[in-house]
Amino acid sequence: MLSKGYEGGYWDYKEDYTSCKEDKLIDIICMANNIEGRDAYLIYGADDNGIVKGIETTTEPRYTTKMVTEFLRTKHFAGQYVPKVSVQVLKIDGHELDVLIVHNTRNTPYYLTDKFNPSHDNKKMLLPGAVYTRINDINTPRIQTASFEHTEYLWRRRFGIDMTPSEKLLRLLDNPEDWSETRWDVDRHSYNIYNPEYQINVLDSQDAYETISYFYDDERMLYAPLKLNYLTTTLYETELWYMDMGRCLIPKPEHKYDMEHGLYYYYIEKDSLNGKLLPLFAYGKSQCCDRSGREVPIMIFENKEMRTEFESWLVNNLFLKEKYIADLENSAIFQHIRPLINDFLRKMAKFRHQ
Repeated sequence: MLSKGYEGGYWDYKEDYTSCKEDKLIDIICMANNIEGRDAYLIYGADDNGIVKGIETTTEPRYTTKMVTEFLRTKHFAGQYVPKVSVQVLKIDGHELDVLIVHNTRNTPYYLTDKFNPSHDNKKMLLPGAVYTRINDINTPRIQTASFEHTEYLWRRRFGIDMTPSEKLLRLLDNPEDWSETRWDVDRHSYNIYNPEYQINVLDSQDAYETISYFYDDERMLYAPLKLNYLTTTLYETELWYMDMGRCLIPKPEHKYDMEHGLYYYYIEKDSLNGKLLPLFAYGKSQCCDRSGREVPIMIFENKEMRTEFESWLVNNLFLKEKYIADLENSAIFQHIRPLINDFLRKMAKFRHQ
């Protein structure tokens, strides 16, 4: 972005911070309402041409994720929808840049219900009900509101009017309480109560073996194909695992197997299809538990980025693994499940030769 040398519809250069709260807020609102439909960036420490000047010598308080989030939460946003932000510090050419990331959401348009004018300068005032956005490198003037065309676009994003069926299904899964109740061991069918054309169907189950099954009280498990349909069209397919002989249900987790570093674990990314399905089978929670409520070792990550960061940390701290392995092997629970693991390995060998 810096190499472009100019500002655009979802990025803006700031050579320094401002002390004006109105200026801070309108910059964030305009970025949150950008019509590119993507994450937006306020880059502090670069001039209008993208030349790095550095922000380390500023006399104003530097942004942190916590600071900006608290600043936004105290403002009167319509519907209490507050822009989601995070702050990252980059080091380039011996200088630091503070990058405020305004995350892309479908809660647009963001606008205030009360005027905002702590400076008491009427030229700085942000008006209630005004929709501020950003076109190319220009923010909506404070005394105006976005054009009808751009305001309509932002509302259409809010209501998902322009979404494809596949996109809408993923969004509907964000609200597990909006799906019909069912007994997955009997009915094996659920539909969205507000959009019944979207349905989840589980097919016949079969016996299966997975390492993770031995962390449940009953190591027997089943798996069944799971289809997510729009009318008669299957949009997505995955598997539903019946753990603890059907007492605990989870969508099929992924697994990481790194032979070079001796790493093997199961995981689910919350923003993936199976991550969105998990709360439907886990009583509204994004976690995997046994019948007693104890969490089993399936790692839950917010997204792929967090998972790769964890894996990088793990590879750089392999010396800790030997210590944990020694502690684990000496633990009472491992002594208890060791025979079960050996039994599992024998069953797997037999299963593969059938």
